[in-house]
Amino acid sequence: MKRQLVLLLTLSLTSNVLVADHPKSIETAVNVGGKGTSQSFKNNYFIYRSIGGRTDIVSNKTERKYWCLWLCKVPVPRKAERIVVANTYYAEVQTGVFAVLERGPKTCSNASSCEQKEWAFGLAVELEFPGGGASPTTLGGLLEVDGVVTTHEVAIDGQTFTVVTSAGKHPISSGPIL
Repeated sequence: MKRQLVLLLTLSLTSNVLVADHPKSIETAVNVGGKGTSQSFKNNYFIYRSIGGRTDIVSNKTERKYWCLWLCKVPVPRKAERIVVANTYYAEVQTGVFAVLERGPKTCSNASSCEQKEWAFGLAVELEFPGGGASPTTLGGLLEVDGVVTTHEVAIDGQTFTVVTSAGKHPISSGPIL
């Protein structure tokens, strides 16, 4: 029993080290009132899985929705000139060794939100990772995605801000990446 507990604790500590690099969500104040919320996500529902990044811009104003007469108010979406979301996906092929796949950035113009994600029905999101790298056994092919690092860039009212968020397992520093 003690041996199992120590092994479980060691494994959980090891996996936590790989995800503490970037925050999962960041809120940034906008000059003329409002905020931008940038986040990375990894959703594991019963039969649906998704992983990616999203940025939403809202103003300080609130409004009531028709379905929520007097009980609640929601922030009013605010349009930005440009929102760019770029994801880098990671698949852990061995403990601490990751395959990497960079997706081209998704640009949304004159929009209040922008999202780039990969999704699947079933047990996991799997993507085609390119082969290559410095190791003799070049791993590539269809691999399960373990983590994402998202770069968000927003241009609104002459202000530009860039933030980085992450979710799931990914390398913290420059380690072995295939």
